[in-house]
Amino acid sequence: MESLFYRYRNVTVLLVALFAQLVLLAWQVKSDNDVPLVRVWAITAVAPVASAIEGARTGTTGFFSNYFELRNAREQSRTLRTEVDRLKLENQFLRNELASAQRAEALAGFQAHSPSKMIGARVIGATTGMGAKSVLIDRGLAAGVRKGMAVVTPDGIVGKVLAVYPFASQVLAVTDPGFAAGVESQRNHTYGVLKGLGNGAAKVEYVPDGQKVEIGETFYTSGEDRVFPKGLPVGKVTSVSAGADFQNILVRPSGIESAPEEVLVIVDPVHQAIPEAPPADTPVYLAPAVSGQNPDAAPAPEHATPADKLMEQYKKIGDAQKHTFGAGGPGTPAPNFNLKVPGVNAPAEAGSGTSEAGPASNAGAPRRANATAPNSAGAAPGAGAAQAPRPAETRTAVPLVVPAQPPRVTQPKAPATDSGPQF
Repeated sequence: MESLFYRYRNVTVLLVALFAQLVLLAWQVKSDNDVPLVRVWAITAVAPVASAIEGARTGTTGFFSNYFELRNAREQSRTLRTEVDRLKLENQFLRNELASAQRAEALAGFQAHSPSKMIGARVIGATTGMGAKSVLIDRGLAAGVRKGMAVVTPDGIVGKVLAVYPFASQVLAVTDPGFAAGVESQRNHTYGVLKGLGNGAAKVEYVPDGQKVEIGETFYTSGEDRVFPKGLPVGKVTSVSAGADFQNILVRPSGIESAPEEVLVIVDPVHQAIPEAPPADTPVYLAPAVSGQNPDAAPAPEHATPADKLMEQYKKIGDAQKHTFGAGGPGTPAPNFNLKVPGVNAPAEAGSGTSEAGPASNAGAPRRANATAPNSAGAAPGAGAAQAPRPAETRTAVPLVVPAQPPRVTQPKAPATDSGPQF
């Protein structure tokens, strides 16, 4: 190796010198962007390697970061699911408590407004289901419950006490085939006997075919069985059909329709009246028919507007001059609305000595007198009396006196402007 460098030492020195010269030139020479070539070469050579290293580092860091974040997300998801389940149970519990409070409030309100003495009880079990035979309540001999007492809810009757124990009682449901109670319809006051069918429904027996019972009609207890006091709701009729001797009436009991959890036991029954049913056909108010008669002959409305009164006055003035509104073509003379018609725009007493032609011929004199009246305090009495009073004023009638020679007016006349009818 030493012999090789020694042999080519001149060439080696020349190459080193050329490389150094190129480095110095690159150091001194700058690119178009005022950047040395050495820096450009260095960045160009290092950038791909740095990009690859940075990509590997980012990928590795992101992988481990995502892994730990997924583990944390899994833990958070498990915690959130547990919290949601807990909130669902709490919400359901609160709903049940609210429903119980509402039922207790309804029972308390019904008990307060009912004349019968009642005690509250809770359903604690059932023998073969609510719609089949009987249920158990948590009130017995210790609470004053006796066999044969009625069990009800604000919606209707539930059943009657079948057996009594020290701290519980068995209640025969209204849908049991062995249950019976006297009932009366609300609308037609039809009497019958309610019996259970064992399948969640009941029927009303011993109703003759001649008596009227409608679908949707409500039955109430009649009080004839001496168990249920009169006036308690039983249920609504679902179907009615004719039978051999009696009608076949099916009723949906309203007391056990919602499977009550709280009931009331009637200790001291008191009869009450059956509420009146609303009429089947509610009267409908019909407006009076529009009359096609002449408006002049029709009576004036009680609350006529000022415009209606003025229009009626115009019509009467036109009728006094035998003028037909709407008749004639262009150029037809209009009626004189300054004409004094007794009882319309003038008092009734002033019409006895005044003809229709007199005021019409002197129609221009009042306008001139009115124009000069504010400027002359000593105007003739006839000029002041000729001015027509306003409709809203009430004045005493003064006879119209026309002087033989009208007074001379020394001031210039105001131009006569017809501003419409004057009253």
